[in-house]
Amino acid sequence: MGFFREINSLNDVEQFATEKVAIQDANGRTIPGAFSLQRSDTNEHLSVVRESYRPIQMDEMFDIIDRASTEIGNIEHTGWTESRAGRKMVLRSRLLSDINLGGDIIQPHFYTVIDNTGMGSNKSIASTLRVACDNAMHLIDTDTAIARFGGVRHSLTFDGKIEAMIDNIRSNVNTTIKFGEVANKLRAELFTRDNMTELTEQLIPLTENDSTKRVNKREQLIELFTNGRGNVGESKWDALNAVTEYETHTGKQSTEKFLRSFNSNTISQRASKLLVA
Repeated sequence: MGFFREINSLNDVEQFATEKVAIQDANGRTIPGAFSLQRSDTNEHLSVVRESYRPIQMDEMFDIIDRASTEIGNIEHTGWTESRAGRKMVLRSRLLSDINLGGDIIQPHFYTVIDNTGMGSNKSIASTLRVACDNAMHLIDTDTAIARFGGVRHSLTFDGKIEAMIDNIRSNVNTTIKFGEVANKLRAELFTRDNMTELTEQLIPLTENDSTKRVNKREQLIELFTNGRGNVGESKWDALNAVTEYETHTGKQSTEKFLRSFNSNTISQRASKLLVA
């Protein structure tokens, strides 16, 4: 994912602060309860926020990440990227304990999103990177088959939620560690091309007036099941990697597209739930 900037530590990230600035109308009168959230370095407007909005600074989030990383150990921070002049920033962190699935190497990661849009929360999510194909797979919880998203909103209660954020990072790390068990089960379960066809029809249901785009998407997923990078078309593991390869590599790669992959209803998240179930 070339849009990430490589780093060796949190100190390598280009940080900036944000601040709330009162908004005035055309007559110079302050508008009650409305503030412009701005970058302190450029004064660029990021969003409109309420009085109850409490800017969470990057250094505060990095302190939380650094504390969690120190407690857990064996973690390095490897990259970062930003969207729309810093309205969202993503930090990539890697656990230095690869999962070896018979030579298929999986690198556990977790990502932390810092949100300055005024509408979202700062959150982290467990993920992995398959070395054979550079597929990013955001993980479901092995017990509930639900993606773990832990968020802390920009509010006056932020200070009381720091421990919850650290606990979420710990949970994400545990999810990545347990992922090897799930992956091995998926590798052991036979899955045919007909099964893959059925899966694609669940993910992209047939309609009376199917568009060419939907038809092509289903055909591409089925093709990746047997001919995707690292795939042989024999197991549920091949099926899951076909979907993640499609989601990771099809179309233009960007920070915005990567951020959309954190949504819990993406095609790979839905495929994970179906295959694990």
